[in-house]
Amino acid sequence: MSGDVLYVSQFHSAWRVLQRVSIVIGLALITGSFGAMGILFAFAAESVIVAVVALLFVLLGGLVLAALLFPAWRSSSMALTVTTDGIEVRGILRTRWIPWQEVAIIESSPHWYWRRAACIVTTGGERIIAIVTAYQYLLLRGDPYDARARDPQIPLVPTRIAIDAHQRYLRGEFTA
Repeated sequence: MSGDVLYVSQFHSAWRVLQRVSIVIGLALITGSFGAMGILFAFAAESVIVAVVALLFVLLGGLVLAALLFPAWRSSSMALTVTTDGIEVRGILRTRWIPWQEVAIIESSPHWYWRRAACIVTTGGERIIAIVTAYQYLLLRGDPYDARARDPQIPLVPTRIAIDAHQRYLRGEFTA
């Protein structure tokens, strides 16, 4: 990502810290429980096979836990960054960089759950939804309440800013 940053939409920093602290505490509690259970079962086992199964249970539990906690950790860093060179959408599983040359249009998402989130439609027809800009995350982003946000015909602030930046690019205000 390069260029001057015009706008960043992400969760409020206090919310991100609280979310990550709760993930670490949850990880410690669950890992400790799995570990204690596995060790108790392994020591109480009357055969080696039961002990191995108990330790495999602990390992499997850890893998499942890691698979569940990775998206939770990544969700705390979701963001939409608008720059003079393009838009970066940082999601739960991946980060996408879309230069202005590849942006066809920016609109509110028609998705039923991610309602009114910024949706970047590329020139190739791909729709990239910035989940962090959805209506249900308005307060978690720390955005001030916008009375116009109640009208579903009017895009939310992050979408309006991204649309404005795209129009500025199309007018030639940014160099490609």
